[in-house]
Amino acid sequence: MMKHLVRSLAAAFAFALVGCAQAPAEAEQGAITPLLYAVRDQDSTMYLYGTVHVRPRGADWGNARVRAAIDESGEVWTELLMNPEADQQIQILAQRLGTAEPGHPLSSWLTPEENASLNAVTARLGFPQGALEGYKPWLAALTLTVAPLVRAGYDSDSGVDRSIDAYSDAAGKSMRALETAEQQLTFFANLGPDIQREMLREAIAESEDLPAMLGEMSTAWEHGDEEALSQAVVEETRTEYPELYQMLFLDRNNAWMTALTHEMEGSGVDFVAVGAGHIIGRDGLVAQFRARGYRVERVR
Repeated sequence: MMKHLVRSLAAAFAFALVGCAQAPAEAEQGAITPLLYAVRDQDSTMYLYGTVHVRPRGADWGNARVRAAIDESGEVWTELLMNPEADQQIQILAQRLGTAEPGHPLSSWLTPEENASLNAVTARLGFPQGALEGYKPWLAALTLTVAPLVRAGYDSDSGVDRSIDAYSDAAGKSMRALETAEQQLTFFANLGPDIQREMLREAIAESEDLPAMLGEMSTAWEHGDEEALSQAVVEETRTEYPELYQMLFLDRNNAWMTALTHEMEGSGVDFVAVGAGHIIGRDGLVAQFRARGYRVERVR
C-alpha cells in the first residue's frame, strides 16, 4: 500500500473537485501564522503565500500581514481562476477525462475483497451501490477523498485560495492564473495504471482517516510549521513516489518559475498564492528564487 499518496494528491488538488459542503458549525477564529515570503529585486516585490485548498467553513485564511500584502499588490496570482464558469468547466472536464473506458469498469481494477471494501465505504458515505462503476480509478479516488472531507465540514468555498480570490476581487485587484483547469485534471488523467490503482486502494483504506490527516496538515499550516508541512506533503512524495513528485511538484514549479521570474523583470508588487507544498522544499519556489539570486525573506 502506498501510504499517504491520496493525502498528497488531496493537498495539491482537492479544491478543484470539492462541491458544496454540508453546513458544519462555524470554526473558531484564532491567531494564525501561515507561511508568507517576500521575494525582492531592485524594483519589484513578489509575496509567496503557501495555501491549503480546503478549510472548515468559517476558518480564517490569513492574518493582518497577509491581507496587507494583498492590499499592497497590484496583481494577485492563484493556481486557477476561480469563478462559476471555471467551476463548471472543471466538472465537465472531470467527467470527460475520468469516465471509464468501455469494458473496463472501476470494479475491474480491484480484487473481489477490495470491491467489497469499496462497496462498504460508498455505502457509509451515502452513495448508491455502483455509483462509481463508470469512473476511472483516479476520479473515483478523488471522489472518495473529497466526500469524507465534505462530511467532516471542509469546504472549498472556505479554502484559502478562494478566500484570497474573493478578498482580491472585492479590492479590485487584477487576477492571474498559473494553470488552467484542463492542465490540472490532465495531470490525473495521465497517471500510470499502477499509480491510479494504488491511489484508489489507498482512498478506500483511508477514507475514514482522511479528515484527521488533513486536520493535522491544516494545523501545521496555521502555525507556519514549514518542517512538518515539508515532511508530510513534499518529502514523502519525493522519496516514495519520484515519478509522481516530478509531475506534481517539480515540473509544475519549474513552469511557474518561468512565468514568475518574467513578472519580476518588470516593476511593482505581486501576490502569489499556491499550495504550501510548492513554496517549500528543495525544489520549491523559495529555494528556486534564492538560487537565481533574488533576496527572499520570510515575513513574520
